[in-house]
Parts: sequence; C-alpha cells; structure tokens
Amino acid sequence: MYRKRKMILLIFTLTMLLAACSGEDNSKAPTGEESTSESSFDNANESMNTETKEASKSGLSEAPGTPENDIEQAEAQQERMMIYEAHIDLETKDFDNFQQNLQSQMNQHGAYMVETNVHKTERGNRQGHIRIRVPQPNFEGLLSGFETISDQIISRNINSRDVTKNYVDLKARLKAKEEIEARLLSFLEEATATEDLVEISQDLERVQSDIESLKGEMNYLENQSDFSTITISFTETKVVVGRVDQQDLNTWERTKQAFFKSINGITSIASWLFIAAVGYSPVVIPVLIVIALGIWLRKKRKSKSDDK
Repeated sequence: MYRKRKMILLIFTLTMLLAACSGEDNSKAPTGEESTSESSFDNANESMNTETKEASKSGLSEAPGTPENDIEQAEAQQERMMIYEAHIDLETKDFDNFQQNLQSQMNQHGAYMVETNVHKTERGNRQGHIRIRVPQPNFEGLLSGFETISDQIISRNINSRDVTKNYVDLKARLKAKEEIEARLLSFLEEATATEDLVEISQDLERVQSDIESLKGEMNYLENQSDFSTITISFTETKVVVGRVDQQDLNTWERTKQAFFKSINGITSIASWLFIAAVGYSPVVIPVLIVIALGIWLRKKRKSKSDDK
C-alpha cells in the first residue's frame, strides 16, 4: 500500500513538471499573428526603401538633395562673401572744390558714381547726397580719403553682411535645377506622344525660369560683394553774399522796353476803337443822330424862350 502511494505521488510530480516545461515552450514561441505582423512590417520597410532609392535615381525631384553637412562643407570651402555699405555725413566750405577732389579720389580707387542729388537752400548753399560704388578691396582706402577732402565729418556708419550661406544655397539649388533640366531634355527627345511632349515642355519651361531666377540672385550677390556702396550726405557751409543782378542796372534797355510797351498799348487801343466804330456803326450812327437831334431841339427851344 505504501509503495502504491509512493508511485502515484511520483507520477503526479512528473506530470506537473512536464506540464510546466510545455508552458514555457509555448510562451517563448511566437504566435501566428505576431509572426505575420513582423513580416508585413519588414516588407513595408523594404518597399519604402526601394521607392526612395528609385525616386532618388530618377533625378526628377526638385529638392536640391544636398544634405546639410554637405552644404556646411561647401560653405566652408566657399570664400567668404561680404557686403559692405557705408553712410557718411559731412560738411564742406566749397562744394565745387569738394566735388573735384572726390572725383580724383574715385579715379584713384576705381570707383564710379551711380547717383547724385544736389539742391540749393534758402541761403544759397548746396545740399544733397552722392552714391558711389567702389571695389571691395579699395573700400577702406576710399573711406579714409574723406578726412582730407572734407572740412568736417559729422557721422560715419558702416554695415556689413555675410551672404556666403545664401550664395551656397543658391548654388546648390541651381545645380539641382540644371540636373532636372538635363533629364527633361533627354525625356523630350525620347517622347513621341503629343501629351507627353506638352507636359514635358511645360515642366522644362518652369525649370528654366527657376534657373534664370537663381542665376539673377547669384549675380546680384556677386555684384554686391564685389563692389561696396558709399552714400555721402553733404552740406555746404560757406556764406553766400547776395549780388545785384546786372539786368537791374541796365537802364537803357529797360527804358526801350517801356517805350515800346507804351506804343504797343496805344496801337492796341486805337485798333480797338477803329474796329468798334466800323463794326458797330449800324447801331452807333442812329444813336448819334438821335442824340444830335435831341441836343438841337433843346437848343432851339432855349433860344425861343430867350427871345420872348
């Protein structure tokens, strides 16, 4: 009896151990849904990667496609593009002398004038501003020369802007657009259907317009960085003494003018009276006759009354 109980207990213990091992194996094995989900996820990733690679190989994407680190490297290799602008407010005793000296300084530094605005004040002095473009290497030299050609510098402001990053970005966008243009041109040569030709031509026209716009922006930055701008605001400080006009002193000329004006006036009046007398004679003559008869009758009556 004791042996039977012992055997039953041993069998029960082995059965429990086998059941526990079986549960652990089942928990470790993936289910059918989980396996299917992971497979689908992997397939989707592979599909997306394939599509991305195909899109990048096609070359029709309008994004520059240049990573940020490549742009930073290109910016580091690109020579710094700086735009300098200066505004000088000065006073000079003689504007004519200042203008001559300024032109001499401009010739020495290869500068040229782009705008001049000069006007006189109520006192007769001249004021205005002059805008000059000068090659960037000569910018500082021309600025220092204003100390010698002017009487006093009131103020001097200098501004600078670094446009290297903007230029590099435009350059990268231009390169991408030119690659798209080349691909569209190849597609245009291979296309046979009218609809394809029209669509490709429209895309090509739009891309070429973008290319011209980018080139214009790049040329503007290049010009602004190659030549600096100096704006001069000047005021003439010399005292201007009023002079007597020579025309006021020419008495003989003024006398002749007054004489001929009076003659012209008399001639005009006489001409008007003649025109009035002849032109209005059908009305004037009867009126004069009536007036003359009235005067004659009045005199006749007066003479009769005197006789009585």
